[in-house]
Amino acid sequence: MKKYSYYFLVVSLFFTLQAQPPSNLNGIKICIDQGHGGYNSNDRNVQTDPGLNFWESESNFYKGLLVKALLEARGAQVFLTRPNKDSVYDNSDNDEPSLTARWTYANANNVHWLHSIHSNAGGGNYTMVLLKEDKSSRQPVFPEAVTMSSYIYQNIRANMRTNASGGNISGVPGVYKDYTFYGGTSGGYNLGVFGGLTMPGELSEGSFHDYLPEARRLLNNDYRKMEAYGILNGFLSYYGVPKDTNGIIAGIQLNSDDNKPQNSTIVRVIPSNKIYTGDQFNNGFYMFDSLQPGAYKIIFESKGFAKETVAVNVGDSSTVFVDKTILTLIPPFVQSILPAYGDTNVVNTNPLSITFSKVMDTATVRQAFSISPSIEGSLTWTNGNATLLFSPKYYFQHATQYTVQVTAVAKSVTGLFLDGNKDSVAGDTFASTFKIKKAIPPYVLLSLPKVNDSAYSITGTIGIKFSKAMDTTSLKNAFTILPVVTGVVSFSTDRSVLYFKPASSLQYETSYSAKILGTAISFDSVFIDGNKDSIAGDDFVLPFKTQQNPAGVHENSDVIPTEFSLSQNYPNPFNPTTNLQFSIVEAGYVNLKVYDLLGRGIATLINSKLNVGRYTVLFDAANVPSGIYFYRLTTEKFTSVKRMMVIK
Repeated sequence: MKKYSYYFLVVSLFFTLQAQPPSNLNGIKICIDQGHGGYNSNDRNVQTDPGLNFWESESNFYKGLLVKALLEARGAQVFLTRPNKDSVYDNSDNDEPSLTARWTYANANNVHWLHSIHSNAGGGNYTMVLLKEDKSSRQPVFPEAVTMSSYIYQNIRANMRTNASGGNISGVPGVYKDYTFYGGTSGGYNLGVFGGLTMPGELSEGSFHDYLPEARRLLNNDYRKMEAYGILNGFLSYYGVPKDTNGIIAGIQLNSDDNKPQNSTIVRVIPSNKIYTGDQFNNGFYMFDSLQPGAYKIIFESKGFAKETVAVNVGDSSTVFVDKTILTLIPPFVQSILPAYGDTNVVNTNPLSITFSKVMDTATVRQAFSISPSIEGSLTWTNGNATLLFSPKYYFQHATQYTVQVTAVAKSVTGLFLDGNKDSVAGDTFASTFKIKKAIPPYVLLSLPKVNDSAYSITGTIGIKFSKAMDTTSLKNAFTILPVVTGVVSFSTDRSVLYFKPASSLQYETSYSAKILGTAISFDSVFIDGNKDSIAGDDFVLPFKTQQNPAGVHENSDVIPTEFSLSQNYPNPFNPTTNLQFSIVEAGYVNLKVYDLLGRGIATLINSKLNVGRYTVLFDAANVPSGIYFYRLTTEKFTSVKRMMVIK
């Protein structure tokens, strides 16, 4: 009887042992490929903040080291395709293995799995895992890779809190066949790292490094370790090896002022009394791992912040996230002011801006703000209520010193009073001074006609250009012309030019005087310097005289010529009158004369100074016989001759 009992016991023990899951990964060989290598041309680089750069090669490299350590601690044998640090920092990329070298390395070491680590780009922040697809059947080359990829997808997401992705394998979220993913149903390509693999493999895109909050976190090696734990747990799940019973507490500390991640965060965990000191990468991340299951207190005790405690329970193999917005105790201060303190050369049109170190309670700042001498204006806010703008209604006064004050009643949105003198103690006034420079009066740069022009076109527009933009209302009211001419006053877009267009032609050979009274002011409220003596308030006078009256000449003021020309007369032949038309593009003396076939001059139609324009002259041949005649236009830069015929 004892013999049978002993036999039964041995058999039972054998089947019991067979049913127990393995306790480690002994005998499992895994090749970890750390994705993109190199440091320059073939790497993915993101500037997360000024002076801070994320490199995918560096992130992948350290993730690989972390995964290797975790897998080896559970008994696996691990091979790295980029084992040396040179593969991160070698600008020549000498240590960058080719894609073929990677899968060849995995085959040569007869590993059970190849896992390639990457981060993604292109918008979003989700996790995905790719595996090799057979082009003809459109099915995974290694079906078991689907299961492994699903485990890795789930565990990376759980540890990094990324978004979900759909996948292209029915019933398996987040897992993608590579050929279909890169080309759809019409074709595509396989990932080169899978090339000639003789064992299953997958490639994980844990998160998106062009999503700046994630890139900032990926600069932290402990955050990379969270992804490494996800990959480890994927392998453990596939092989049925129990996960470590220890747990993780992780999270992000935020600043109450702007709800952004806080640098140099200090977090303590009790009862283990571990302390985590955060980095300077603007991610606010902290993490405690290897915590035995049980009750803990997370104490946030960063310098300059209120101390806060959160109680949590850590279960077997669990990750607990505790994000916390902590009240800052550092009082707000003025980071910058424009015009700068003590500036004595300020333009009176410059606005006043004050930028605080924190988002402010706008009502208390409005109560605390003053400027002396008092000047009417408006207050507005930008930069999320951290920058105050004061805009004077009529500009600051020239040659005047102003004092700006923000008293201690001003406070941040979190209730901290202003630290006016930046001594880290709240409750004092901020003050700054600046001086507006001496007024520079506007003056006339040029005019059309020029001063004392003696042959201005009777159809010309008067133009007066000033050295700065003008107050158009005062300028219009200050404009006069004698003898009185009706017309329309207009201005250039930049308000520096006044145009006067007469309603009808001016009189020939008439002296005019256009004037801008000294009451005209510039946009910054300075009276004009009409005679350029550097003293504001005197008139600008523009005397000119119109051209002589060439009989029968009419200017087409609506056409601006681009070249000298003499047109064929019309009508032609004619009896007894015809029109001669020409264009000049430079002002000067013009001669238009009619000749007979023998070259004798029979009529001078124009011999005077004309402005730029297109002109029509009437020629009356009542006193000449029928025949062929020539007319010639002569200027300083152009001569042209045409033929015409008189038929009576």
